[in-house]
Amino acid sequence: MRGRFYFSNRMRRGKMEVSPGRYYPLFADLAGRRCVVVGGGLIAQRKVTTLLGCGAAVTVISPTLTKRLAGYARKRSIRHQQRPFRPSDLAGAWLVLAATDDQRTNTLVSRSAARRRIFTNVVDQKPLCSFIAPAIVRRGPLTIAISTGGASPALAKRLRRELGERLGGDYISMLRLLAGLRGVAKRRLPSYQDRKRYFDALVGGRVFALVKAGKRGEARRTALALLEQRAAANGRRAS
Repeated sequence: MRGRFYFSNRMRRGKMEVSPGRYYPLFADLAGRRCVVVGGGLIAQRKVTTLLGCGAAVTVISPTLTKRLAGYARKRSIRHQQRPFRPSDLAGAWLVLAATDDQRTNTLVSRSAARRRIFTNVVDQKPLCSFIAPAIVRRGPLTIAISTGGASPALAKRLRRELGERLGGDYISMLRLLAGLRGVAKRRLPSYQDRKRYFDALVGGRVFALVKAGKRGEARRTALALLEQRAAANGRRAS
């Protein structure tokens, strides 16, 4: 397809061999950015709901909508164009999702987005995609994305379910503790490598064990004490 900007077959670029199904993992900041969803059914509804949760400015192109999507449109949570897709609908878009049962429309969306160099996903049609959507596990601020390179969405969903069952609240508590320490760690440990070693020690040592035991206050005190020790050691080395 002319204008397509991903690799569908094994090829060489310089000395590097690119394998099919090798995708670059990416968490995109879509807050306030224009995203276009083509389709108004239940699959489109799920995609739109996820995009809204990320703060995206969503435009839906479809002659018809589900009840929920129609509700979003009434509340002006989304912009709705009640007609078939046109290539000009992609002007200014950062991301495009196509979820229709019309092959001609899906192909037109893919080609139009490729010409504009806009990342595109056509649901369940990997050859028309420039990115694929992972299965997602969310627990508070923790997000885990699972991909099988498009080989088996069913297996990705099973992995999502199993990981979701294994992740307890201690991971969320630990993540919040680490996030709260980032600012003071940057001030006390100016070197990236020193900060990396510090946070690795927190995750792999006594602090995480305390969090798992429900001793969050003691965990924070222990983390801060370790930070002071490492900052003092850095000061001695610098002098």
